[in-house]
Amino acid sequence: MKLRAADIIQVLEQWAPQQLQEEWDNSGLCIGNPQTLIKGVLVCLDCTFEVVEEAIAGGMNMVVSHHPLIFKGLKHLREETPVERTVALAIRHNMVIYSMHTNADKIMEGVSGAMARLLGLQNISILAPDPDCQTDPGACGLGVVGDLPQTMATEAFFALLKKVFFLEHFKASVAFRDHISKVALCGGSGSSLIPYALSSGAQVFVSADFSYHTYFETAPHMILVDIGHYESEAGVQDQICNELIKKFPTFAVRKTQIYTNPIRYY
Repeated sequence: MKLRAADIIQVLEQWAPQQLQEEWDNSGLCIGNPQTLIKGVLVCLDCTFEVVEEAIAGGMNMVVSHHPLIFKGLKHLREETPVERTVALAIRHNMVIYSMHTNADKIMEGVSGAMARLLGLQNISILAPDPDCQTDPGACGLGVVGDLPQTMATEAFFALLKKVFFLEHFKASVAFRDHISKVALCGGSGSSLIPYALSSGAQVFVSADFSYHTYFETAPHMILVDIGHYESEAGVQDQICNELIKKFPTFAVRKTQIYTNPIRYY
């Protein structure tokens, strides 16, 4: 099967339209020509130097990442920073680099939706609907909220989080609620969605990157759980792979074997 980068991009943008991305974002085609014939696609959360090396070694010439490789912009290419070195390596090997960041955050099947499916939530809806959604304002937006199949003791819910997100530890408020039935979720940095989570009636909001004072501000109404930025978003890699495999079942698509989380716990 002969596929151009444009064919891959078309499928991805039908799933998560690029126009959904936030104004400050830089999703889309980062490096390469859309007419390049693609030999294989490597999917990752972060496009690092090691991920590009992995793609090259595996005979793949396209990387699809969640986080944009070039985010703040480059004023030169001296190979002095990790981003500069990764960009230079990709260019030398005629790689195509494409990202889908906040547009993949804002669809029901995207980042937060992947979290909800791992937890088995029911009656899932968008937490903060996007009023500019072209079809239905409730069909896209940031975060999701849903119900557990049955009410769980808070400690049992915490154990479920550890199991499905492969966690040894996480940060959370004092468990001032005994039971959990409704859960709000946001992959990545979710602090801006705290007001939506509070008004949704969720007893717990699972996301990442909460500041110290937000734990005070949300008690005793809602428990905050910070499972980590990488951990909350990692599931989107499988979602991207599945979308491409559904359309191109015989094409070489696989998820990176590189653990790109820059944070370690000691």
